[in-house]
Amino acid sequence: MLRGMGFDNTTLVYVAAGKIYKEQKYMAPLKQMFPRLLTKYTLATPEELAQFKRHSSRLAALDYTICLHSEAFVTTQGGNFPHFLMGHRRYMYGGHAKTIKPEKRKLVVLFDNSNVRYGFDYLYWLVFIFEVVLL
Repeated sequence: MLRGMGFDNTTLVYVAAGKIYKEQKYMAPLKQMFPRLLTKYTLATPEELAQFKRHSSRLAALDYTICLHSEAFVTTQGGNFPHFLMGHRRYMYGGHAKTIKPEKRKLVVLFDNSNVRYGFDYLYWLVFIFEVVLL
């Protein structure tokens, strides 16, 4: 989706999440597309994170703060975290914060196209980019 919106491999991407199940396996495609992928665990040293380890709300506050001050924010789920964050960013930036809230039901149809997923046929890729922009 980010590639379809024009973000390239030089884009700094921060993933706000807890520990990711089988991270090496499931994050590999994203890391390949965006080598500058970061999390709180890659930004901070273990010593710096030690004071937060036993406090999940403090770890979430780190993610919140980084996302609050980011150039753009992409939400992929519902819940309090993204809703509060979107409102806070709207307030801080006078309604001009770049926030991307994809329509997942429409996006899954685009992702389901095997021509886009495997081989990246140029014509299908252009159609994919056009469709993502229309979302």
